[in-house]
Amino acid sequence: MNDKTIQFQFEETGEDVNFTVLSSLDYNDKVYLLVVPEEELECEQVTAYILKAVKVEQEDVIYEIVDDEDELTPIMEKFSKDMDNFELDV
Repeated sequence: MNDKTIQFQFEETGEDVNFTVLSSLDYNDKVYLLVVPEEELECEQVTAYILKAVKVEQEDVIYEIVDDEDELTPIMEKFSKDMDNFELDV
């Protein structure tokens, strides 16, 4: 498991959340991250998000949450294959 942490801001609420990156993958020339909120790491069930890199500004990368089911389904399948101890549900 990767111990990298990123800060993410939800556009709708302006809320800042620190995410721990569980895994990353390159797919169709895009970079995706499987992340969970830091405060949920020790919980039995966590809310996981899949983020997609959409823009690189100097040293910063801008991510957005993937919510399009057509895009999300193959990405979730790839992450599920790599992470045996996780069960991903939409």
